[in-house]
Amino acid sequence: MSVSVSLLMCMCVYRLQVSKQMSRRGDIPVNSLISTQEKGSTADQPRGHSHLVFHWVKCNADLTREKKSISFLKLGIRVEHYFKMQEGSLCPTTSFRIFYLRLLGFCFLYFSSVAGTQAECPVQLSQQRVVVRYNGSVAVNCNTSITHKGMGWEASEGGVPMTRDKMITWRVSHLTEWDIEPFCYINHEEQCQVQLLVTIYKTPDSVSISIVDHSGPMIEGQQYELQCDVHDVAPVQYLTVKWYKGQTLINQNTFTEDSKTPGNKTATLQIRPDRADDGAQYSCAAELELGAEGPQPPPNKTSESLSFTVYSKPIIDENKLPSIVPVFRGNPEVLVCEAEGNPKPTISWILGTNVIVYNETLTISESTPEHVYCIADNSAGRTTRQVNVSIQDISISTVSHTGPMIAGEWYELQCFIQNVVFKIVDVRWYKLNQINVTETIKTPANLTYKVRIRPDRADDGAQFWCEAKLEAKGPQRYSTMSSDHLSITVHSKPIIDENKLPSIVPVFRGNPEVLVCEAEGNPKPTISWILGTNVIVYNETLTISESTPEHVYCMANNSVGSTTRQVNVSIQDISISTVSHTGPMIAGEWYELQCFIQNVVFKIVDVRWYKLNQINVTETIKTPANLTYKVRIRPDRADDGAQFWCEAKLEAKGPQRYSTMSSDHLSITVHSKPIIDENKLPSIVPVFRGNPEVLVCEAEGNPKPTISWILGTNVIVYNESLTISESTPEHVYCIANNSAGRTTRQVNVSIQVKPIINENKLPSIVPVFRGYPEVLVCEAEGHPKPTISWILGTNVIVYNETLTISESTPEHVYCVANNSAGRTTRQVNVVLKEDYLPLIAGLIAVTVVFISVIFIFIYSIYYKTAKMGRYSLKDAKPSAQNGNIAQNGKHSPIPMKKLSQSDILA
Repeated sequence: MSVSVSLLMCMCVYRLQVSKQMSRRGDIPVNSLISTQEKGSTADQPRGHSHLVFHWVKCNADLTREKKSISFLKLGIRVEHYFKMQEGSLCPTTSFRIFYLRLLGFCFLYFSSVAGTQAECPVQLSQQRVVVRYNGSVAVNCNTSITHKGMGWEASEGGVPMTRDKMITWRVSHLTEWDIEPFCYINHEEQCQVQLLVTIYKTPDSVSISIVDHSGPMIEGQQYELQCDVHDVAPVQYLTVKWYKGQTLINQNTFTEDSKTPGNKTATLQIRPDRADDGAQYSCAAELELGAEGPQPPPNKTSESLSFTVYSKPIIDENKLPSIVPVFRGNPEVLVCEAEGNPKPTISWILGTNVIVYNETLTISESTPEHVYCIADNSAGRTTRQVNVSIQDISISTVSHTGPMIAGEWYELQCFIQNVVFKIVDVRWYKLNQINVTETIKTPANLTYKVRIRPDRADDGAQFWCEAKLEAKGPQRYSTMSSDHLSITVHSKPIIDENKLPSIVPVFRGNPEVLVCEAEGNPKPTISWILGTNVIVYNETLTISESTPEHVYCMANNSVGSTTRQVNVSIQDISISTVSHTGPMIAGEWYELQCFIQNVVFKIVDVRWYKLNQINVTETIKTPANLTYKVRIRPDRADDGAQFWCEAKLEAKGPQRYSTMSSDHLSITVHSKPIIDENKLPSIVPVFRGNPEVLVCEAEGNPKPTISWILGTNVIVYNESLTISESTPEHVYCIANNSAGRTTRQVNVSIQVKPIINENKLPSIVPVFRGYPEVLVCEAEGHPKPTISWILGTNVIVYNETLTISESTPEHVYCVANNSAGRTTRQVNVVLKEDYLPLIAGLIAVTVVFISVIFIFIYSIYYKTAKMGRYSLKDAKPSAQNGNIAQNGKHSPIPMKKLSQSDILA
């Protein structure tokens, strides 16, 4: 059915056009929903259907055009209206436009009522819309629940002839017709049909991105155009081109062209790169958004990434290069000019008219011009920054004083600041001496600043200076200028070091002490000692002994004053001895030592005992604080020659709180019982016959032991060595003897005898008959008892006293008898012999059997002829005298007749 309605009012044109022939039967397909799309089309919009097109003309506007489409899916009609704004056109009045809209609404209601009469076609499609890839397969069912006269599918591909079935399927294996419009029809009361919406898509063959009319690096801030080319894609109205910067979506383009066949499309993007875009990755992606019936996610193809270089004008870092830089006289400053840009900028400085310095840094001083300029330059542009150089000056001095200061007195310092261009925030004073102590004092903001100080001896050589904190303009808000350092000299009265010179010094008899008097002061003090009335010693050290006066004085003197310290000399004595014993000590017994302390002026804190011998072992024992201290000892042999002494720790007054006095060393002699060296004299000594051995008996002890040997009952040998042989008794004894005791060690003499094999029991030749094994016995005598083994062939050894041999035994076997005294070997030859005794026995047996057979034969003949009679049964009558015979297992008497000799021979 073709419908066309045209209305013309004023300069506005209404045009209704049905552009597609719905079907040769004149029916309109019915769909279920109505959707509106402002731009392009949606996935639910039917394609290739009748549509209404409205053209609107509006005056007094720019020449632009916007297309809007309204789809009436229920009617299968698409209505498009165009707003076309054209200069010089006449505009209808408001009342006319209201009338026009009412007329347009009436037309929509009319078409809705016409279509509603055909909305009850009694067929259902399994899918209202299908999306198929080009050359892909498709299958859609059409079914009905009523009885009909025939139904079928009409399509340019895969049509189904009319049939009376209630469900038929439209199926195409390779769908290649872009404009296909299949519909299912049914003949019921009248013919009706339902059209299937088919969208065929094809993903692009390629997607590429490029820059339009440009090559090489881009310049920051300029505009460039990127182009995305999509080749051979369909349908175009579903195509969206998405633009990405890295992984970020930055823009997208859609297309309104209503084309079902593949085509090439181009999308563009305007960009204005900045310095952050240098090396950025741009790409575009072509995506077919085919709606809910289409594949999910939508088909997508992305171009390769496009990277480009962005050149940017230099930017100087103002944080590192302030606009005003103060320079203090004698203290050069280094300016740093850093700039960012692409390509990397070159840095230069302009000083005055003709001076140019090519470097990132510039050292400025009081001779530098007032204005300097940093220039950063590259191919993208040039940046200049002016720096104002401000020369500052500050000084420090004493007020109304010159020369050294005296510790403890007051003085005044002043800080003079001149030619200051900034506001003075505050002034700080610093003091730095050898121990690096800093003191800070804030004062009001004046041009001349003063501070009072009271130096002490620690301030000698200290350095004072002042700093002015200035408030500047620019990123670096504050700056500081410092004066030169003012070093002061402080004179102080001597102070004697009491730690090195205590007030009481103990002196032990025979042990002089050295006193050291050290004093600090400025100027350096001179040291002297006063001993008694008229004795003065000019030296820092003084040696004192038991003859020194009880009181001595150290005097330290300089230009500021004099200091005196009194020292009291205390003579001490301490001794060590044994209690109730003289002479050598016996190892293992108990003895007592005593420590006697006399003339002690200090409190005794504790007494310690020490033992030092050749191996330098120290033992400490604390005892209560008495004048006589004792300790029990039990020396051992290692203490021979050990030295014992005692020390008394005294508590004194003054900085050196404790002092120690020690007794002379007491050396002791320890007598110890002999110990025989068992390593050199073992308990068992082997002796081989004919080979004498020498025994050595060494013993340690104090006094040195005497050595003797006991052999048997009455034999004693006085010597450290003893020669033994096979005639020596089995047990000998070494005796080590001294005044501390006696030690005996027994030695067992073990006589060694080489094995002797018993040849009577083991002949050299042994015959062996086949099948009759023999047992060889190897016995040997020796000391220690020998071990027996047999050697058969190369690698076979049998450890046993007996050996069974047979015809398989090697021809030669060896018996080996072994002990610690030696080894004896005896060879045995095995002779294999044949045994004829069974053969002889067999022959004798056969002969006996043969003779026995002959004898039996002869005897049987003789027996028959000489011992046996003959009998006849003829005319025989049974009687009791006849013999019996067995009949049928029973005994029955049978008559017999005795035959005569003649009858037998007959």
